[in-house]
Amino acid sequence: MTGPRATGETFASLVKGQEFAPVEFQLSADWVDAYIAAVDDGAIRALGSDRVPPMALAALAVKALIQDTRLPPGAIHLGQELSFPVPVEIGETLTVRARIANRGERQGWALLGIEMTVERADAQPVMSGRATLTFPLGEGVEG
Repeated sequence: MTGPRATGETFASLVKGQEFAPVEFQLSADWVDAYIAAVDDGAIRALGSDRVPPMALAALAVKALIQDTRLPPGAIHLGQELSFPVPVEIGETLTVRARIANRGERQGWALLGIEMTVERADAQPVMSGRATLTFPLGEGVEG
């Protein structure tokens, strides 16, 4: 099962096992500089001038992944577990892949587990992880 790429689709319509279409993105120097300025963390400078901070990679991967899929009103990001096995350099082009690992519903709320990987062009993983989201089920929304 693949998708969603339809404009306007929300996470509320996604089902267990559904895969997002892979999305390619580039870690531009301007974007990384803006991230570093926004978080104002002196420890990031210790990584070196060509290295991408791991959480900047995570932020851009999630942004690329959800560019065409909306979060429903009331969505809450409950947590995440991320692993960054190798450093990433500014200017690299990467691909993010994700799927709905699980979905449950209880007392009017949906709970989604999303597994995600980010790879280089040679398929070497540079990030893997899982995020958990919850949101209230709206009228007419079923999982």
